[in-house]
Amino acid sequence: AVVSTQSTGVVVPQHTRGKDVNLKILPNSISCTVHKKEIFAGKLYQSIVCDESTWTVEDEDGQRMIRIFLVKSNKTPKSCWTSLFIDGCAADVLTLDEMQKKIVQERYTRENPGFDFSQAEVTGNYQDGGPQFP
Repeated sequence: AVVSTQSTGVVVPQHTRGKDVNLKILPNSISCTVHKKEIFAGKLYQSIVCDESTWTVEDEDGQRMIRIFLVKSNKTPKSCWTSLFIDGCAADVLTLDEMQKKIVQERYTRENPGFDFSQAEVTGNYQDGGPQFP
């Protein structure tokens, strides 16, 4: 995921169509009902921009899924979400480590236009957005 977005997917019954889904996206919370049954609801880890967030119903690897794309309000390198919900399960240490490395690569790319850091190996101080320069 890029720094400015958070995406997630939810497996739903195979016959689910967009009209069967009621997804309510608010600045600090989200809820999803499919076929009038609540799938999830909760307070988001950080605030989002509702008008720019969206969702789709799609097929992926033989399963029907709701794919949700949330645009973060806080778009700084320190905005790595450890979970979708405040009280949700946190990402494991390795996954969080990889997310933080990706955020640092994206930060370097933004700060140094014309350079490609996508294949760079990030080591050292990359937690909280990497080193802070004066």
